[in-house]
Amino acid sequence: MIEDKNLDPISTDDIARPVWWETAEEHRFALEVLQLGLRRKMLGAIARICRSLSQIEKEFDLSPAQAEYHLRMLEKALVIERAEDGWSVTPTGILYLENVERH
Repeated sequence: MIEDKNLDPISTDDIARPVWWETAEEHRFALEVLQLGLRRKMLGAIARICRSLSQIEKEFDLSPAQAEYHLRMLEKALVIERAEDGWSVTPTGILYLENVERH
């Protein structure tokens, strides 16, 4: 429990945490998904502004089927998830961008 006299107490369970891969195989899969430069660029674009399927298609000159395929791969790698406005980056995806893509 986190408490601050100026805020309502919140449970640490309410804070978004990165979802990690359960097995070495899942970790290897995520690394393989992120080896493709296009997918890393898509992840960065989703983090910045591109969120809808049509925005992704236009930004990367992809057909709807191609965009959907790459988005599903990123979702299976646990770095993006479906959101109301299309797609959003997960805490795991943010950590990847902050710690891997920066270097």
